[in-house]
Amino acid sequence: MGRIRPHRRSSSGNQLKALPVEAMYASGVSLFTLVIYGAIIGVSVYMKGETPNFIGGIGMLGFFVALGSLIFNIGQMKTKTEIKYRVTCLSISAVTLIIWITPIVLGLIN
Repeated sequence: MGRIRPHRRSSSGNQLKALPVEAMYASGVSLFTLVIYGAIIGVSVYMKGETPNFIGGIGMLGFFVALGSLIFNIGQMKTKTEIKYRVTCLSISAVTLIIWITPIVLGLIN
């Protein structure tokens, strides 16, 4: 196993702030929901729109997981870790949630 370093050091030896590992995990989970999103779209195209009800349930589950990831990353903005990584993780979760919300809104409009 590799060595675990909770804090990074700069080239001059000063200790830098820790990376927001939890926020990175939440962003990874959020990105994984996009894989589920793509699979649902693929199944829907393959079945010509005649998808079973559980596919919609999986879609709603993916949406709620992406929403939870965004809420978690908003909460991570209060931590004392590096700001650029926190903002990056938050933006990844926000874009993922926007991708999930788009077909829902389009479905409500039509």
